[in-house]
Amino acid sequence: MSYSGVRAAVSAAGSQAQLASTLGVTQQAVSLWVRRGFVPASRVVEIESQYGVDRVELVNPRTLELFTPRGNL
Repeated sequence: MSYSGVRAAVSAAGSQAQLASTLGVTQQAVSLWVRRGFVPASRVVEIESQYGVDRVELVNPRTLELFTPRGNL
């Protein structure tokens, strides 16, 4: 798996458990995010503001594609 913003947030927090504690979720939830490579949209702004990880690195790539211009249609 490639490096993701979720891993950057875990690194900034110090551990999955610490990130989970800060966000009020379980460590298992954070582990799932790491495996998927993105966080729920409802957590993106909070992680960005607390840990400085750009929201583009945190969102589901499929969601991001919806907002990225594809050229001439």
